[in-house]
Amino acid sequence: MLEVQEEILDKITEGIYYLLNGKKKPQIVELPADYPDNEVKQVVSYFNKLLKEYNDFAGHMASTSRGELDFSDIESKMQVVQDYKNLRSNLKHLTWKTQRISQGDFSQRIDFMGDFSAAFNKMTQQLKDAFEKIEAQNEQLKEANQVISQEKDKSEKLLLNTLPLKVVEDLKQFGKTEPESFDNVTVFFSDIVGFTNKSMTIEPKPLILELSKMFTTFDDIMTKNHCERIKTIGDAYLAVCGMPKADFNHASNMLNASISIMKYLQARPKAQIDWQIRIGIHSGKVVGGIVGIRKYLYDVFGDTINTASRMESNSEPMRINVSETTYNLTRDRFTFSEREPIEVKGKGKMKMYFLEPYFPHL
Repeated sequence: MLEVQEEILDKITEGIYYLLNGKKKPQIVELPADYPDNEVKQVVSYFNKLLKEYNDFAGHMASTSRGELDFSDIESKMQVVQDYKNLRSNLKHLTWKTQRISQGDFSQRIDFMGDFSAAFNKMTQQLKDAFEKIEAQNEQLKEANQVISQEKDKSEKLLLNTLPLKVVEDLKQFGKTEPESFDNVTVFFSDIVGFTNKSMTIEPKPLILELSKMFTTFDDIMTKNHCERIKTIGDAYLAVCGMPKADFNHASNMLNASISIMKYLQARPKAQIDWQIRIGIHSGKVVGGIVGIRKYLYDVFGDTINTASRMESNSEPMRINVSETTYNLTRDRFTFSEREPIEVKGKGKMKMYFLEPYFPHL
């Protein structure tokens, strides 16, 4: 009968215990080199091999649980190891598929993991549908933002057509703007000669179109000369230079604009309505600010405005009447003809000057 040392049996028993409890166990025993080549030696050799394969397998399983899928294969013929190799291969392939999906490739599908494949493919389709919906919403938001931006540009353009740039910026930044005083401003005032009588012979629509066309040209001329229209009241046109941005050449700029306006009116085709205007110009201190709360209106105030209006009312058709103050600011750059002092209501006699050249009606 084959005799087995008790120590070897204890080691084998201990190894079986470790296996059954899912624990790693080193080799059970090292037999002496001269140990007989019998059944005991073969059992110990087989069991050591089993323990080694199991230890390797346990280590690989632990790595897999941590998400580590790149390591060498296990050399084993155990069925559980073969199943594990298939599982690891599927997991690696699944990881690659998932990475592709995370990069936006929702065409990825799997068919190698049973019921899990159906769930995975359903999730992928749901992700695709969700991202397509998000893309559609983003496109709608983009289009909406473009519309909002366009409407904002229109609103700002409308504001700039009615309010000075600095006032618009104050309203945008602070929601309000404070009145300001400007010491060196030149004011332009004009009205149309005989407008009331002419307006009675013209239909309202063509009359408004004519005024709009004419005043739009006035606006363009004012802008080119660094001046700015404040408002129109019927046939009257009020503009300034030197506010809200200071301009050392405010008086010269306004006189140049006035000459250009006269040239424009003189060059108009005679088939159109024959408009003649009177212009009055004065320089001095002006206060500007927003009037009203519900409807913004930028307006200018002060004696300078009143004096410019007096210069206009004491002008003549197609003439530019300038106050003594404006004359003194520009006499070295323009030609004037002095007028006899004129009695002005509330101010007494005032010196006035016609700016040359004269633009007679042709």
